Amino acid sequence: MDFKAKIIGAGLLFAVAAPSALADQFYIDVGADFGDNGFAQADGNNTTGWLDEMTYVYQSSTLVTDADLNGPDAGDAITTTGGFIDGNVPSVSLNQITGFNPSQSIIDPTSPSENGYGDWGITFQFELFGTLGAGLTTNFTSGNITFYYYDATMVGTNFTELFTISVTGTQQSSGGPRLTGEVTSVGGDMVNTVVAGDVFNFATGSFGDHLDAFIEIMASVDFNTDPSQVTSVDNGDGTWTLTGQHDGSVSFAVPEPSALAVMALGLLVLAGLGRNRKA
Repeated sequence: MDFKAKIIGAGLLFAVAAPSALADQFYIDVGADFGDNGFAQADGNNTTGWLDEMTYVYQSSTLVTDADLNGPDAGDAITTTGGFIDGNVPSVSLNQITGFNPSQSIIDPTSPSENGYGDWGITFQFELFGTLGAGLTTNFTSGNITFYYYDATMVGTNFTELFTISVTGTQQSSGGPRLTGEVTSVGGDMVNTVVAGDVFNFATGSFGDHLDAFIEIMASVDFNTDPSQVTSVDNGDGTWTLTGQHDGSVSFAVPEPSALAVMALGLLVLAGLGRNRKA
C-alpha cells in the first residue's frame, strides 16, 4: 500500500471513529470578575457556570436570485448576511447573544453566576449561501458566522474575535431549520488577559486546545423567523431582497472520550507513516 492510500485509510478511520453528542456543556472565561458569580461558576470567579447553549437575536438580509422571474421560489440561489454593523454600536442590541441556558438563576437564585453578563457581551456577523426550498425554506450549504466579545470600553470597530463557525448544511425539522457546521478558527487577540481561543471551554479543554489537537468541534445553530417581521422587495433586476428578525440558539459538541482516544491513535499512525516516508 502506498503512502497516499495509507493516508486515505487513516482518514476513513477518523471519520468512522468520531461521533458527537447532540450538545456538550461549556463555560466562558472572560478573564475578569464582573460580579454575580458567587456559587455556580465553572472554574473560578472569571467564568460563567456550565452552559448547554446560548440564545440570540439577529436581523438578516437575504438576496434572492430569481432564476425563472416568477418571484422567490424553490431552487432560487440565496445569499444571507447580517449581524452587527462595524462602527454602529446600537446595531449590537439587535444582533447579540441574549442569554444562556440553563439560566444560572435556576441553579442558585441568589447568585446567577453569569459573571456580570450585560457588563460584557457577545455579538456576531455572518454570510451564508444556499438555495430556497419548498415553502420558501432556506437551505444553506456554506458560509461563516464569526462571534465577538465586547464590553463598555470598546467601540464597534475593535470588538475581539472569539471564534468562527463554518456552516456545512441545514437540517429541516418541525421545530424550524438548524444550521450544522464546525468551529474552524479562533481569534488571535486577548480578552482581559485570556487568549481568545481559551475564552470558550469544554471539560476536555478550550476551543483553541481542541483545534490545536485537530479535534472537531461541531456546532448546531437553530433559528426562528417571525413572518410578521419579514419584508420582501422586488429589486427590478431579477433579484428580490428579504429582510427579517429572528431568534434562536447555538450549542456545541465534541467527540466522546473513546473516540478521542482512537483519533489520538490515528495521529500516532500518521506520525509513524511520516517517519517511514522520510526513511
